[in-house]
Amino acid sequence: MAYKYTVGDRCKGSSILEEKINLYARVPHYVLITGERGTGKTTLARRLHEMSPRSQKEFVSVNCASFTAELLESELFGYEKGAFTGANAAKSGLFETAGGGTLFLDEVGELSLALQAKLLKAVEEKRIRRVGGNRERDIDVRIVAATSRDLGAMVREGAFRADLLDRLNILQLETIPLRFQQERIRELFIRQMNKESAAVGRVCPFVIDDGALAAVELLEWRGNYRELKNFAARLAVQAFDSPSITEEIVIDMAESGYNPTKDSNLFIAQGIHLNRPNIVTVTLNADTDDLDSVYVKAAATFIEHALKRSRGNLRRAARSIGTTHSTISRILKKHRERVTDDPYSPGEIKEAAQSVAA
Repeated sequence: MAYKYTVGDRCKGSSILEEKINLYARVPHYVLITGERGTGKTTLARRLHEMSPRSQKEFVSVNCASFTAELLESELFGYEKGAFTGANAAKSGLFETAGGGTLFLDEVGELSLALQAKLLKAVEEKRIRRVGGNRERDIDVRIVAATSRDLGAMVREGAFRADLLDRLNILQLETIPLRFQQERIRELFIRQMNKESAAVGRVCPFVIDDGALAAVELLEWRGNYRELKNFAARLAVQAFDSPSITEEIVIDMAESGYNPTKDSNLFIAQGIHLNRPNIVTVTLNADTDDLDSVYVKAAATFIEHALKRSRGNLRRAARSIGTTHSTISRILKKHRERVTDDPYSPGEIKEAAQSVAA
Protein backbone atom coordinates (compact mmCIF):
# COMPACT_ATOMS: atom_id res chain seq x y z
CA MET A 1 0.00 0.00 0.00
CA ALA A 2 1.52 3.32 -1.06
CA TYR A 3 0.81 6.28 1.19
CA LYS A 4 0.70 9.71 -0.45
CA TYR A 5 -0.41 13.10 0.72
CA THR A 6 -2.16 15.39 -1.72
CA VAL A 7 -0.11 18.58 -1.72
CA GLY A 8 3.09 20.13 -0.48
CA ASP A 9 4.59 18.54 2.60
CA ARG A 10 1.98 15.79 2.51
CA CYS A 11 3.93 14.10 -0.27
CA LYS A 12 7.03 14.25 1.91
CA GLY A 13 5.13 12.50 4.71
CA SER A 14 4.22 9.67 2.35
CA SER A 15 7.75 9.30 1.08
CA ILE A 16 9.20 9.25 4.58
CA LEU A 17 6.70 6.59 5.68
CA GLU A 18 7.59 4.35 2.74
CA GLU A 19 11.29 4.78 3.42
CA LYS A 20 10.77 3.83 7.06
CA ILE A 21 8.77 0.72 6.15
CA ASN A 22 11.48 -0.47 3.78
CA LEU A 23 14.19 0.18 6.36
CA TYR A 24 12.40 -1.16 9.43
CA ALA A 25 11.47 -4.40 7.66
CA ARG A 26 15.17 -5.31 7.40
CA VAL A 27 16.10 -4.85 11.07
CA PRO A 28 15.09 -6.94 14.10
CA HIS A 29 13.94 -4.16 16.46
CA TYR A 30 10.42 -3.84 17.85
CA VAL A 31 8.09 -1.38 16.09
CA LEU A 32 5.22 0.69 17.46
CA ILE A 33 2.60 1.73 14.90
CA THR A 34 0.42 4.69 15.88
CA GLY A 35 -2.48 6.34 14.11
CA GLU A 36 -6.21 6.76 13.93
CA ARG A 37 -8.57 3.79 13.79
CA GLY A 38 -9.01 2.26 10.37
CA THR A 39 -5.76 3.61 8.89
CA GLY A 40 -4.27 0.24 8.00
CA LYS A 41 -2.06 -0.46 11.00
CA THR A 42 -2.55 -4.22 10.60
CA THR A 43 -1.65 -3.95 6.92
CA LEU A 44 1.57 -2.13 7.80
CA ALA A 45 2.47 -4.75 10.40
CA ARG A 46 1.95 -7.53 7.87
CA ARG A 47 4.07 -5.67 5.32
CA LEU A 48 6.89 -5.35 7.84
CA HIS A 49 6.74 -9.11 8.39
CA GLU A 50 6.50 -10.07 4.72
CA MET A 51 9.47 -7.87 3.81
CA SER A 52 11.57 -9.07 6.74
CA PRO A 53 14.01 -11.98 7.13
CA ARG A 54 11.27 -13.60 9.27
CA SER A 55 8.80 -13.78 6.38
CA GLN A 56 9.01 -17.58 6.07
CA LYS A 57 7.78 -17.96 9.67
CA GLU A 58 4.41 -17.16 11.21
CA PHE A 59 2.74 -13.76 11.40
CA VAL A 60 0.47 -14.01 14.44
CA SER A 61 -1.99 -11.21 15.21
CA VAL A 62 -4.06 -10.56 18.32
CA ASN A 63 -6.34 -7.65 19.17
CA CYS A 64 -5.74 -6.85 22.82
CA ALA A 65 -9.15 -5.19 23.10
CA SER A 66 -10.98 -8.40 22.13
CA PHE A 67 -10.21 -10.41 25.28
CA THR A 68 -10.53 -10.12 29.02
CA ALA A 69 -7.20 -9.75 30.82
CA GLU A 70 -7.30 -13.36 32.03
CA LEU A 71 -8.14 -14.81 28.64
CA LEU A 72 -5.58 -12.66 26.87
CA GLU A 73 -2.87 -13.84 29.25
CA SER A 74 -3.57 -17.48 28.41
CA GLU A 75 -3.74 -16.61 24.70
CA LEU A 76 -0.36 -14.90 24.76
CA PHE A 77 1.56 -17.13 27.14
CA GLY A 78 -0.29 -20.44 26.88
CA TYR A 79 -1.21 -22.64 29.82
CA GLU A 80 -0.46 -25.98 31.42
CA LYS A 81 -2.93 -28.76 32.01
CA GLY A 82 -5.03 -28.05 35.09
CA ALA A 83 -4.07 -24.37 35.24
CA PHE A 84 -7.76 -23.46 35.50
CA THR A 85 -11.15 -25.05 35.08
CA GLY A 86 -11.43 -26.41 31.56
CA ALA A 87 -7.67 -26.60 30.94
CA ASN A 88 -7.79 -30.32 30.17
CA ALA A 89 -4.56 -30.24 28.18
CA ALA A 90 -1.53 -27.99 27.90
CA LYS A 91 -1.65 -25.37 25.16
CA SER A 92 1.10 -23.19 23.70
CA GLY A 93 0.43 -19.47 23.51
CA LEU A 94 0.89 -16.97 20.71
CA PHE A 95 4.47 -16.19 21.74
CA GLU A 96 5.35 -19.80 21.02
CA THR A 97 3.16 -20.05 17.92
CA ALA A 98 4.93 -17.02 16.44
CA GLY A 99 8.37 -18.53 17.13
CA GLY A 100 10.88 -17.23 14.59
CA GLY A 101 8.25 -14.89 13.16
CA THR A 102 6.29 -11.78 14.13
CA LEU A 103 3.77 -11.25 16.91
CA PHE A 104 1.43 -8.32 16.21
CA LEU A 105 -0.20 -6.81 19.29
CA ASP A 106 -3.02 -4.62 18.02
CA GLU A 107 -4.51 -2.01 20.38
CA VAL A 108 -1.74 -2.62 22.91
CA GLY A 109 -3.02 0.35 24.91
CA GLU A 110 -5.91 -1.83 26.10
CA LEU A 111 -3.65 -4.13 28.15
CA SER A 112 -4.25 -4.17 31.90
CA LEU A 113 -1.39 -2.99 34.10
CA ALA A 114 -0.91 -6.52 35.45
CA LEU A 115 -0.59 -7.94 31.95
CA GLN A 116 1.70 -5.09 30.95
CA ALA A 117 4.09 -6.21 33.70
CA LYS A 118 4.12 -9.77 32.37
CA LEU A 119 4.60 -8.55 28.81
CA LEU A 120 7.49 -6.35 29.96
CA LYS A 121 9.23 -9.39 31.46
CA ALA A 122 8.80 -11.33 28.22
CA VAL A 123 10.08 -8.40 26.16
CA GLU A 124 13.11 -7.79 28.38
CA GLU A 125 14.18 -11.39 29.02
CA LYS A 126 12.80 -13.04 25.86
CA ARG A 127 11.43 -15.77 28.11
CA ILE A 128 7.87 -16.65 29.10
CA ARG A 129 6.13 -18.89 31.58
CA ARG A 130 2.82 -20.51 30.72
CA VAL A 131 -0.16 -19.92 33.00
CA GLY A 132 -0.01 -22.53 35.74
CA GLY A 133 3.53 -23.55 34.78
CA ASN A 134 6.82 -23.33 36.61
CA ARG A 135 9.22 -23.68 33.68
CA GLU A 136 10.41 -20.72 31.66
CA ARG A 137 10.65 -21.04 27.89
CA ASP A 138 12.85 -19.10 25.49
CA ILE A 139 11.02 -17.16 22.79
CA ASP A 140 12.18 -15.74 19.47
CA VAL A 141 9.65 -13.26 18.13
CA ARG A 142 9.69 -9.77 16.74
CA ILE A 143 6.95 -7.73 18.37
CA VAL A 144 5.08 -5.14 16.33
CA ALA A 145 2.56 -3.26 18.47
CA ALA A 146 -0.14 -0.84 17.36
CA THR A 147 -2.42 1.62 19.07
CA SER A 148 -4.93 4.34 18.26
CA ARG A 149 -4.51 5.76 21.76
CA ASP A 150 -1.99 8.30 23.06
CA LEU A 151 0.32 6.05 25.06
CA GLY A 152 2.39 9.02 26.23
CA ALA A 153 -0.71 10.53 27.84
CA MET A 154 -1.59 7.14 29.32
CA VAL A 155 1.87 6.95 30.89
CA ARG A 156 1.37 10.37 32.48
CA GLU A 157 -2.02 9.22 33.80
CA GLY A 158 -0.55 6.00 35.20
CA ALA A 159 -2.54 3.80 32.81
CA PHE A 160 0.43 2.50 30.82
CA ARG A 161 3.91 1.50 31.98
CA ALA A 162 6.65 3.88 30.87
CA ASP A 163 9.23 1.09 30.81
CA LEU A 164 7.05 -1.05 28.55
CA LEU A 165 6.47 1.86 26.19
CA ASP A 166 10.23 2.42 26.02
CA ARG A 167 10.80 -1.23 25.04
CA LEU A 168 8.04 -1.34 22.41
CA ASN A 169 8.75 2.08 20.94
CA ILE A 170 12.25 1.44 19.61
CA LEU A 171 11.08 2.23 16.08
CA GLN A 172 7.84 4.05 15.29
CA LEU A 173 5.54 4.38 12.31
CA GLU A 174 2.60 6.79 12.18
CA THR A 175 -0.15 5.98 9.70
CA ILE A 176 -1.58 8.70 7.47
CA PRO A 177 -5.35 9.36 7.69
CA LEU A 178 -7.28 8.83 4.48
CA ARG A 179 -8.47 12.45 4.40
CA PHE A 180 -4.81 13.44 3.84
CA GLN A 181 -4.61 11.16 0.81
CA GLN A 182 -7.48 12.61 -1.15
CA GLU A 183 -6.04 11.61 -4.52
CA ARG A 184 -6.29 7.94 -3.49
CA ILE A 185 -9.91 8.04 -2.34
CA ARG A 186 -11.40 7.76 -5.84
CA GLU A 187 -9.21 4.78 -6.75
CA LEU A 188 -9.93 3.00 -3.46
CA PHE A 189 -13.66 3.67 -3.70
CA ILE A 190 -13.97 2.37 -7.27
CA ARG A 191 -12.01 -0.75 -6.36
CA GLN A 192 -14.20 -1.36 -3.31
CA MET A 193 -17.42 -0.80 -5.27
CA ASN A 194 -16.27 -3.40 -7.81
CA LYS A 195 -15.77 -5.85 -4.94
CA GLU A 196 -19.19 -5.01 -3.53
CA SER A 197 -20.77 -5.43 -6.96
CA ALA A 198 -19.61 -9.04 -6.99
CA ALA A 199 -20.52 -9.53 -3.33
CA VAL A 200 -24.16 -8.50 -3.80
CA GLY A 201 -24.47 -10.49 -7.03
CA ARG A 202 -24.84 -7.76 -9.63
CA VAL A 203 -24.41 -8.93 -13.20
CA CYS A 204 -22.61 -5.73 -14.25
CA PRO A 205 -20.30 -3.46 -12.26
CA PHE A 206 -21.75 -0.25 -10.87
CA VAL A 207 -21.70 2.83 -13.09
CA ILE A 208 -20.51 5.73 -10.93
CA ASP A 209 -21.06 9.32 -12.07
CA ASP A 210 -18.21 11.83 -11.87
CA GLY A 211 -20.30 13.92 -9.49
CA ALA A 212 -20.67 10.93 -7.17
CA LEU A 213 -16.92 10.33 -7.20
CA ALA A 214 -16.28 14.01 -6.48
CA ALA A 215 -18.68 13.85 -3.52
CA VAL A 216 -16.96 10.75 -2.18
CA GLU A 217 -13.60 12.55 -2.37
CA LEU A 218 -15.02 15.38 -0.27
CA LEU A 219 -16.05 13.15 2.60
CA GLU A 220 -13.79 13.48 5.61
CA TRP A 221 -13.52 9.71 6.31
CA ARG A 222 -12.84 9.92 10.05
CA GLY A 223 -13.03 6.12 10.13
CA ASN A 224 -10.50 5.95 7.29
CA TYR A 225 -10.22 2.77 5.14
CA ARG A 226 -12.61 0.77 7.29
CA GLU A 227 -15.24 3.48 7.05
CA LEU A 228 -14.83 3.69 3.28
CA LYS A 229 -15.33 -0.07 2.95
CA ASN A 230 -18.45 0.01 5.12
CA PHE A 231 -19.80 2.98 3.19
CA ALA A 232 -19.28 1.13 -0.11
CA ALA A 233 -21.03 -1.95 1.26
CA ARG A 234 -24.10 0.06 2.30
CA LEU A 235 -24.10 2.01 -0.95
CA ALA A 236 -23.99 -1.20 -3.00
CA VAL A 237 -27.16 -2.39 -1.28
CA GLN A 238 -28.90 0.97 -1.51
CA ALA A 239 -28.08 1.44 -5.21
CA PHE A 240 -28.47 -2.20 -6.26
CA ASP A 241 -31.28 -1.46 -8.75
CA SER A 242 -30.13 2.03 -9.76
CA PRO A 243 -28.84 2.51 -13.33
CA SER A 244 -25.96 4.55 -11.92
CA ILE A 245 -24.65 5.90 -8.66
CA THR A 246 -25.20 9.65 -8.63
CA GLU A 247 -24.02 12.50 -6.46
CA GLU A 248 -27.47 12.67 -4.86
CA ILE A 249 -27.31 9.00 -3.84
CA VAL A 250 -23.89 9.50 -2.26
CA ILE A 251 -24.97 12.62 -0.35
CA ASP A 252 -28.17 10.94 0.83
CA MET A 253 -26.16 7.97 2.08
CA ALA A 254 -23.68 10.24 3.86
CA GLU A 255 -26.50 12.17 5.54
CA SER A 256 -28.59 9.18 6.61
CA GLY A 257 -26.08 6.39 7.09
CA TYR A 258 -24.23 7.76 10.11
CA ASN A 259 -25.14 8.68 13.65
CA PRO A 260 -24.96 12.44 14.27
CA THR A 261 -21.85 12.29 16.46
CA LYS A 262 -18.76 14.43 16.35
CA ASP A 263 -16.94 11.60 14.54
CA SER A 264 -19.59 11.17 11.85
CA ASN A 265 -18.67 11.64 8.20
CA LEU A 266 -18.49 15.30 7.19
CA PHE A 267 -18.26 16.94 3.80
CA ILE A 268 -15.27 19.23 3.89
CA ALA A 269 -15.76 21.28 0.73
CA GLN A 270 -17.49 24.64 0.72
CA GLY A 271 -21.17 24.40 -0.13
CA ILE A 272 -21.57 20.71 0.82
CA HIS A 273 -21.34 21.00 4.60
CA LEU A 274 -23.50 18.45 6.38
CA ASN A 275 -22.53 19.58 9.89
CA ARG A 276 -22.34 23.25 10.85
CA PRO A 277 -19.46 22.80 13.36
CA ASN A 278 -17.22 22.23 10.37
CA ILE A 279 -17.73 25.82 9.19
CA VAL A 280 -15.18 28.42 10.32
CA THR A 281 -16.46 31.97 10.86
CA VAL A 282 -14.16 34.99 10.57
CA THR A 283 -15.17 38.29 12.20
CA LEU A 284 -14.09 41.39 10.30
CA ASN A 285 -14.31 45.10 11.10
CA ALA A 286 -15.16 47.11 8.00
CA ASP A 287 -13.96 50.34 9.65
CA THR A 288 -10.49 49.21 10.74
CA ASP A 289 -9.52 46.13 8.72
CA ASP A 290 -7.56 46.52 5.50
CA LEU A 291 -7.13 43.82 2.85
CA ASP A 292 -3.91 42.48 4.33
CA SER A 293 -5.41 42.20 7.82
CA VAL A 294 -8.38 40.34 6.34
CA TYR A 295 -6.03 37.76 4.85
CA VAL A 296 -4.07 37.37 8.09
CA LYS A 297 -7.17 37.23 10.29
CA ALA A 298 -8.86 34.64 8.07
CA ALA A 299 -5.72 32.50 7.95
CA ALA A 300 -5.20 32.74 11.73
CA THR A 301 -8.82 31.79 12.41
CA PHE A 302 -8.54 28.81 10.09
CA ILE A 303 -5.28 27.76 11.76
CA GLU A 304 -6.87 28.02 15.22
CA HIS A 305 -9.64 25.71 14.03
CA ALA A 306 -7.04 23.22 12.77
CA LEU A 307 -5.16 23.44 16.06
CA LYS A 308 -8.30 22.63 18.02
CA ARG A 309 -8.86 19.55 15.89
CA SER A 310 -5.23 18.46 16.31
CA ARG A 311 -5.29 19.17 20.08
CA GLY A 312 -2.53 21.73 19.77
CA ASN A 313 -0.16 19.62 17.67
CA LEU A 314 1.37 22.15 15.26
CA ARG A 315 2.73 19.62 12.78
CA ARG A 316 -0.50 17.65 12.64
CA ALA A 317 -2.53 20.83 12.23
CA ALA A 318 -0.22 21.90 9.41
CA ARG A 319 -0.68 18.57 7.62
CA SER A 320 -4.47 18.81 7.93
CA ILE A 321 -4.58 22.15 6.06
CA GLY A 322 -1.83 21.44 3.55
CA THR A 323 0.94 23.63 4.88
CA THR A 324 3.97 23.48 7.19
CA HIS A 325 4.30 24.12 10.90
CA SER A 326 6.71 26.98 10.18
CA THR A 327 4.05 28.69 8.04
CA ILE A 328 1.53 28.29 10.86
CA SER A 329 3.98 29.83 13.31
CA ARG A 330 4.70 32.73 10.96
CA ILE A 331 1.00 33.53 10.42
CA LEU A 332 0.18 33.29 14.14
CA LYS A 333 3.11 35.58 14.90
CA LYS A 334 1.97 38.11 12.30
CA HIS A 335 -1.59 38.00 13.62
CA ARG A 336 -0.34 38.51 17.18
CA GLU A 337 1.74 41.50 16.09
CA ARG A 338 -1.32 43.12 14.53
CA VAL A 339 -3.45 42.55 17.61
CA THR A 340 -1.03 43.50 20.39
CA ASP A 341 2.17 44.75 18.74
CA ASP A 342 3.88 42.10 20.89
CA PRO A 343 5.03 39.21 18.67
CA TYR A 344 5.00 35.63 19.80
CA SER A 345 8.28 33.95 20.64
CA PRO A 346 8.59 30.31 19.46
CA GLY A 347 7.80 29.13 22.99
CA GLU A 348 4.73 31.36 23.16
CA ILE A 349 3.50 30.02 19.83
CA LYS A 350 3.63 26.50 21.25
CA GLU A 351 1.80 27.64 24.38
CA ALA A 352 -0.81 29.40 22.23
CA ALA A 353 -1.38 26.21 20.24
CA GLN A 354 -1.92 24.28 23.46
CA SER A 355 -4.33 26.89 24.82
CA VAL A 356 -6.30 26.85 21.58
CA ALA A 357 -6.65 23.08 21.80
CA ALA A 358 -7.72 23.13 25.47
